[in-house]
Amino acid sequence: MKKSLTELREEMRAVARGERVPAPLSTDIIIKVLAVPENRTLLNLISTNNPASVSELAQQANREQSNVSRALQRLVSIGFVRLEKTGKTVRPIAVKTGFRMDFTNNTYESLAVA
Repeated sequence: MKKSLTELREEMRAVARGERVPAPLSTDIIIKVLAVPENRTLLNLISTNNPASVSELAQQANREQSNVSRALQRLVSIGFVRLEKTGKTVRPIAVKTGFRMDFTNNTYESLAVA
């Protein structure tokens, strides 16, 4: 069944808010996002330093906030990061820190944050 752009956008928002579990992704998408060293660095900073905001994360990563925000959206899209909004502050939270792949079946198992 095809979905309209509005339906897809609302589904993505529900996933980002944690109200819905995302559908399994292709392993190709996950690999593409995690193959970028800067994305892995951000995930590591989030899981180890627990930054209070995106701007704090940008400072820790020594990157522009707009650049970090775009990278975070990619990490959110694959389910590795969740963004928690409190007032005007958006806090990145690591949900997963890795995954195991079965290349034969093109499946994966996510590794949740301990």
